[in-house]
Amino acid sequence: MTDGTFDLYWIAVNPAKHRHGIGKELLHHAEELAVKQGGRLVVAETSSQPKYEATRKFYIRNRYQEVARIKDYYKIGDDLVIYGKYVSQYGVLH
Repeated sequence: MTDGTFDLYWIAVNPAKHRHGIGKELLHHAEELAVKQGGRLVVAETSSQPKYEATRKFYIRNRYQEVARIKDYYKIGDDLVIYGKYVSQYGVLH
């Protein structure tokens, strides 16, 4: 129920295939689909737990910024971290 905001729910790549560009390709495909459907912002959520550090770095490498954090969201000491990327301004990826 937003105007142009898309929620990236899951991207998963077999760990044996990490660092081969598959996740980046999936992410860019999702961003392109969002733009084609009038999207301007893509948001993705993850955990602050150390085991999700690679996930957080993945979003940052792909020009996402941390836009919000809810402390102790999942449990005490495990924050919800929300990343966002404006994918379209006048229909152009940037």
